[in-house]
Amino acid sequence: MIHIVYSTQHWIVPKIVIGILIVFLAAIIITEGMARVKVGEPFFKKPGKFFKDNCDYVKLGTLILFFGYIACLNVIGFTITSIIFVFLFNVLYAGTAPKSLLISILIAVISSVVIAVMFGVIFNITLPSGICTIPFP
Repeated sequence: MIHIVYSTQHWIVPKIVIGILIVFLAAIIITEGMARVKVGEPFFKKPGKFFKDNCDYVKLGTLILFFGYIACLNVIGFTITSIIFVFLFNVLYAGTAPKSLLISILIAVISSVVIAVMFGVIFNITLPSGICTIPFP
C-alpha cells in the first residue's frame, strides 16, 4: 500500500516527471554518443559555443523563468509566485506596451487566484506554501 502524506501530496507528480526526464536525458546522451561513435568521433565531444549565433533569447528567457518559478514556489507560496511569474511570462511574450502590461496584470491576478481557489478550496488539493501564502477559507 502506498502511504501519502496529505501536506506533501502535491510533490508526487513532479517526482514522477523528474524521473521520466532523467530517463529521457540518458536516452538522448546514449543515442547521440552512439551516433558520434558510428562516424568515428569520440562518445563525448568537446562542447562548442554555449550560444549559437542569433539564438532565440525568448526561449532562453522562458527556461530561466520556468526554473525560477519552480525554485520560488515553496519559498514565496503558490498564489503570489504564480501572479509574479505569469505576469513575467506575459511581458516576455507580449511586450511592454502600456496596454499589454495592464492586460498582463489582469491575466496574472485573475488566473492565479482562480486556480488557487479552484484547487485549494473546491478540490481541496494542497498547494505549495511559503512566506507569502494567501489562505482561502
